This record gives sequence, structure tokens and C-alpha cells, in this order.
Amino acid sequence: GVKMDGSKHDDAEKLFADALAINPTASDALLHRANLRLLQQRIAESQTDLETCIRLFPNNLMARLRLATVFMAKEDMDGARRQLDQAEEYDPDSSEVHCYRGELYFARGEFVNAKESFEKSMAADPYNPTPYVNASLAVVNTPPANGSNVPDFPQAVKLLEKAIEVDPMMHGAYVQLGQMKLSMAADLKKAKEVVELYDKGLEYCRTPEELKDICSMRILTIAQIDAAH
Repeated sequence: GVKMDGSKHDDAEKLFADALAINPTASDALLHRANLRLLQQRIAESQTDLETCIRLFPNNLMARLRLATVFMAKEDMDGARRQLDQAEEYDPDSSEVHCYRGELYFARGEFVNAKESFEKSMAADPYNPTPYVNASLAVVNTPPANGSNVPDFPQAVKLLEKAIEVDPMMHGAYVQLGQMKLSMAADLKKAKEVVELYDKGLEYCRTPEELKDICSMRILTIAQIDAAH
């Protein structure tokens, strides 16, 4: 796992092979190697590891959720739904299951259903930040009602702010919230608040990639403020 986090994929692959040589039924090794292969875009091999894990341990919730992700990557939405149905049968109160189902609906363009699933995920675990971020994206992508041409940005903003409240290290929430607030900024004061948001986000970056991402957004925001001045 440490090697994976450090992007040393070849070293990680060897360690997983060593682990499985010692115990061919080690579910953790199969599950994490499947994640590695998914990162490497080795979809078929990832699917094989996950299916092996599920065959050995049918109740392994995370393996079924990861396999649903593989099916979504292959655009096999029926296969993904079957895995999620089985996972929900094992654990109907799982925040992760509802969140993955919301992602499935989102991928199919069913944004209202997606938001409902994300709301179930929030109710199951109010401290899971992911469904708040995903729900905000569903709101932004839902066609406006009442003849309006503008999505419900205020609702999406509240969801993103809640995501940061429950997990200040939720990098994606800072990026989405900053972009949204900047698009809504009616004056320079509001625009400067976006810079302050990114400054807060910088304190919680965990990887060089996250740091680069927020720094880039911050620089673009400052450039727009300078141009407005």
C-alpha cells in the first residue's frame, strides 16, 4: 500500500505477488492488487482479481463495490447494478453502497435519482464527505425547473461547504466550491473570498498533485481579480 501511494507500482506488484504466494486466498492482497491494476488501466486483470476475491468471500462489500466500478469503466451498467444490488443486500445501511449507486445513476445521466442516492448515503454516514460533493455535481447537472436557465448553485454551494465541514481534507470540495463561488461572485469582495478558500485548502493538501491543483486555481482567481481591478 505504501508503494502504491508512492507511485512505485512495480514494487507494489511484486509485494502483492509475494503475499499471494504465501496465501493465495488473501482477500486484502487481491483487493488492493485489483485497485493497483485499475490505476494502471489493466481493467481485465483488475476484474479477475475482484471476481476471485468475491468467489472466495461473497460477503466482501468493498470487492463488490470495486467490481461495480470496473463494470462502469467498461460501460456495463447492468453488471454494475447487479454488484450494487448484491452489496446492498449484504449491508442495506452502507453509505458507500448508496454513494456508488448514485455514481451509477450519474453516469447514466439520471441526476435526480443520483441525488436521492447521495442523500441516502449522507443519512447513513453524515461524516462521509464524498456524497456531499457528488450530490452538488448532481444538482449542477440537473436541468433547471420553472423555466430558469440557471442550476441551483446555492444548494450546490451548501453541499460543498458541508463536505469541507465534515472533512477539511476533502480536496475536490475546495476546487469545486472555489469555481462555483467565483462564477457567482458579483463583486471583488466575493471573489477575494475564493482566494481565502483556496488558502484554507492549501493547509490540508496531502499530495503534490493536490497542492498543484489548488495553487493553479488560486493563481487563476488572483489573475481574474487583478484584471477586474
